[in-house]
Amino acid sequence: MPTGAGRKHLLVPFLTQRRGEIGLAALVAVAILLRLQPVLVEPSAVWPDEIFQTAEPAHRLVYGSGLVAWEFQLGVRSWLLPGLIAGLMELSRIIGDGPDYYLPVIAVGFAALAAAPVVCCFLWCRPAFGLRGALLGGMVVAVAPELVYFGARTLSEVVAAHLLVIALHVLEPGYRVTSRRRLFAGGALLALVFVTRVQLLPAVAVAMLWTNRRADRGRRAAVVAGAAAILATAGVLDTLTLGYPFASVWRYVIYNIYYGVSATFGIEPWQYYFLGELGVWGGAGVTVLLLTMIGGWRLPLLLVVAVVILIVHSGIAHKEYRFIYPAIVPLTVLAGVGLAQMASWGREWLTGRGAPEGGAAIASAAFAVAWWGLASFQMWNGATLLAFRQRTHDSLVAASLVAHGPAPCGIGFYGLAGKDWIAYGGYTHFHRPAPMYWPKDETALTAAADAFDTLLYTEPPPAALGFTTQQCIGEVCIAQRPAHAERSRMTPLPLPDPLVELSLASEGADSTVHGRAAGGRR
Repeated sequence: MPTGAGRKHLLVPFLTQRRGEIGLAALVAVAILLRLQPVLVEPSAVWPDEIFQTAEPAHRLVYGSGLVAWEFQLGVRSWLLPGLIAGLMELSRIIGDGPDYYLPVIAVGFAALAAAPVVCCFLWCRPAFGLRGALLGGMVVAVAPELVYFGARTLSEVVAAHLLVIALHVLEPGYRVTSRRRLFAGGALLALVFVTRVQLLPAVAVAMLWTNRRADRGRRAAVVAGAAAILATAGVLDTLTLGYPFASVWRYVIYNIYYGVSATFGIEPWQYYFLGELGVWGGAGVTVLLLTMIGGWRLPLLLVVAVVILIVHSGIAHKEYRFIYPAIVPLTVLAGVGLAQMASWGREWLTGRGAPEGGAAIASAAFAVAWWGLASFQMWNGATLLAFRQRTHDSLVAASLVAHGPAPCGIGFYGLAGKDWIAYGGYTHFHRPAPMYWPKDETALTAAADAFDTLLYTEPPPAALGFTTQQCIGEVCIAQRPAHAERSRMTPLPLPDPLVELSLASEGADSTVHGRAAGGRR
């Protein structure tokens, strides 16, 4: 039987492990709650893709109603993410029906995935810096403003970014991986990153080569087998939903490169991302760059992968801030590692000048937390993220009010020159089987007005139409009139200009897809 001293010797590592588990659980909980805030508490949507490329087709699968974006009209997008979200929608029906239930379930699911980099950073830091350093590193990722804003959004690049960090930790945790199961899982995760976001293929290839640069044949075989399993599954999914293996990949490349569709959404110079990130970071830029460089010295793979992503995307003409989120996440993890290293150096500096070990550790950790907290506060309240948090907020709140009000027989949008459908969240947020209309000008509004009794507008409609404003949320107002709507055919969502002629040529083959803008709710 162990003596008192022996029991104490065994108890110390047990308590340390327990503190680590509790601390990590607290960080994960904080990360999830923070990522729900810009999605559920103060909802916003900067890009329509997070709704119309993922949640809206999922709503059409589950409830039968949904606007069909051009990518789904022409079979350009994989059904992987919409299928996953449809599963979460179905799961939410156990507790209730409608957006009050499925939107939180979806957000929590994606926020939980977004917390994975917190865990990875914690695990990377702990062997080198101990529990306190691991908690500091995880804290950086948990509260990083860009990761908080984007983390729970249903965007392919967001999901791919989180999967990429998990894959890198699985294959390169800081020690040599010998487990065939772990290697298989790492290969599968890298392949999943590719099928989720095809533009990340160069980064995936670099990660694959780096982690297998000194591997034996058995290790490489396990990684390749995992990747092959996911690729085969993705091929089968595209065959069942789009007609042939990897149809979403080939069509995406053909439409965006050969037909030049992506360029129609805007072209930016090569330095767009670098200048943009400096703008987002603002006064905290020096802090972020310093910590990232220190972390890159410790984990060069993450830095190399992030740089590859930035270089590749800088060479693509059409640029959007969200496209480099898969680089931002590993860079933030590196910043977490860098802060843990700085705190370690600070503790050593203080103890070298006679400070007590415990006091030095607490002082260096407190300074590190305050330092990153100030940097995060500056970024979160900077012009870019502040504007993002406000964009379409009023529209989504207005859509929610309509969803909770009396059932309309038709819904109209007006004021954004025929692009109003982008701002209101589609059937995902309205959850009404009523048809939707978005006339582009006053003449079109007058012609279409008989089809709807509820109007959401940012520009007042003609008084002769008989709409009475019920409520305004910021610049968005809700108007109604007595229900006498005469349902007419909805207009399909627009195609990019280069594909209009292509669509007309294939209209016969695709008529069933083009015609189904919305169906009845089941």
